[in-house]
Amino acid sequence: MPSLPRARARLAQWRDSLPLAILLAALASLFVLGGDRAYLRRDGGHNEITTKNLAIAENLSIERGLRLATRVWRNEDGGLGYDLYSRFPIGGYALIKLAILPFGGDISAGLAAARLLMLLALCGAALFCWLAIARISGSRWIALAATLFAFSGFSVLYFADAVSSETSVDLFGATLTFHGMVVFAQERRFRQLLVKTCAALFLGWHVYGLLLPFIALGFGGEAFALVRSAI
Repeated sequence: MPSLPRARARLAQWRDSLPLAILLAALASLFVLGGDRAYLRRDGGHNEITTKNLAIAENLSIERGLRLATRVWRNEDGGLGYDLYSRFPIGGYALIKLAILPFGGDISAGLAAARLLMLLALCGAALFCWLAIARISGSRWIALAATLFAFSGFSVLYFADAVSSETSVDLFGATLTFHGMVVFAQERRFRQLLVKTCAALFLGWHVYGLLLPFIALGFGGEAFALVRSAI
C-alpha cells in the first residue's frame, strides 16, 4: 500500500521531534507554576537580587552616561551622585531596561515583564544546550536527558525568574557560545562562533570559563601538530 511508507515516514518524523516536544513542554511549565510574578514573594536572596538589578536597570540612561548604579541622587551643588555597581557587562541590564521601559512607573507590571524575560533567557539556554549535546552525542534522547538533568536543579529552578544579569541571562550567553563551539568543531564555521561569543561577552563574564580552555586547547593542539610535523 502506497500510504504505508508515507505513514511510517511521518511516524519517524514525529519520533524524531518527540524529544524537542518534551523539552518544550517541560520549559513551558516554568511559566505556569511560578505563582504571581508581579510581586516580591521569595526569600533566600531572591528578592534582594531582583530589586538590586531592577534598580540598576531603572537608573540606566544615556543622559547619565550609561552608568550602572544601584542608587542615584542629587548633590547639594546640583550634580548627581552614584552608588556604582559595574561587576557585569551592560548587556543584561540593557535587556532588563527594555523589558520594563514600556510600563513606566507601574512597578508590578515591570517586575512581571522582567521576570518573563529571565524565563525566556533560561528557555533559550536550555534549547541551545540541547542542540549542542544532540550534535555531540548524535542522539536527541541523550541530549534531552542531559539537558533536563542539568536544568532541574533546585538553584536553577528557584532563581529561574530572579531578575539579574548574573543568572539566566548570563547562562544563556554561555550556552549560546557552547553551541557555537560545537558547530565550529564539527563544521569549521568560525563566523557564527565569533558572533555568539561577542553576544555572550555583552551579557556576562562567565563565558570566559568556556572560552579560555577552548582557546588554550585549540592553540595547544595546533602547536603540537606543528611540532610533530617538523620532527
